[in-house]
Amino acid sequence: MSVVSPPTTERVASFDGTEIAAHHWSGSDGVPLLIVNAIGPDHSAWRQVFGQPERTRPAIGWDYRGLHSSGAPASDRLDAPAHCEDAIAVLEAAGVSDFVIAAWSTGTRVAVEIARTHPERVRGICFVCGGFGSGLLGMLRHLEVAPLFPLGAAIGKHFASALEGPFRAFVSRPEIAGVVRQSGVIGPTADVDSIVEVLQSFAACDLRRLLTIYERVVGSSDPRVLPEVQAPALLVGGGRDRFATSRMMDDMARRLPAAEKVVYEQASHFLPLEYPARLAADMEGWFSDL
Repeated sequence: MSVVSPPTTERVASFDGTEIAAHHWSGSDGVPLLIVNAIGPDHSAWRQVFGQPERTRPAIGWDYRGLHSSGAPASDRLDAPAHCEDAIAVLEAAGVSDFVIAAWSTGTRVAVEIARTHPERVRGICFVCGGFGSGLLGMLRHLEVAPLFPLGAAIGKHFASALEGPFRAFVSRPEIAGVVRQSGVIGPTADVDSIVEVLQSFAACDLRRLLTIYERVVGSSDPRVLPEVQAPALLVGGGRDRFATSRMMDDMARRLPAAEKVVYEQASHFLPLEYPARLAADMEGWFSDL
């Protein structure tokens, strides 16, 4: 794996005046890659993927409004269409017309919004560990926990001020790496230090705002919009993923007009940190064929 240079960062004004932190990773050739990250962590989860020799195309990402290096929202817009417009503002500022997308986890909802509203610009999508719109019926029929998360966020945001400090203290403890490894949530191939960095970046956010964004984005995942996505899609899932299950991804693949699915049997929801080389190769192979 090659050493990844830190991205260059600029601030871009979005549709309502919110200042969005846009990150740029250099590349030699290929249609630019837009990274639609999970809601909460920073882009450290992608660092090892970017360090693979297969990744030659330039990459662009941004911090969700109100999180990390982006400014506080200038309006009350925190829904998926607002984050979509933030992404388009970042791409416009960079002079990017056509692009491909890699979305991880809860970034799936925003990536779908970008693809369905700007079909002429999106050449292809790779959804990594991304379920979509299972709802409470999915929880009851298939015993899945993910549909509970938007409800949990809606409740948790009212207790955010009390939870924020203890959570930050917990993930800052030196033994957190061992706790994460023993939890069974991640696979044995994951770099634990990177997992800890992801958790700490999550904890650094304003917890009330983060949970509000989560509620408004993930809670509005209506699977009926999936047929509107015209771009070819590759769905990469983890066989040990407890959050975006294989059944959820199968349902998503059936609704998308042009989709293929591949499962990494030993991967969890932290697949980009567990199998960065394989993910980089699969994404580049998929995008190069489009």
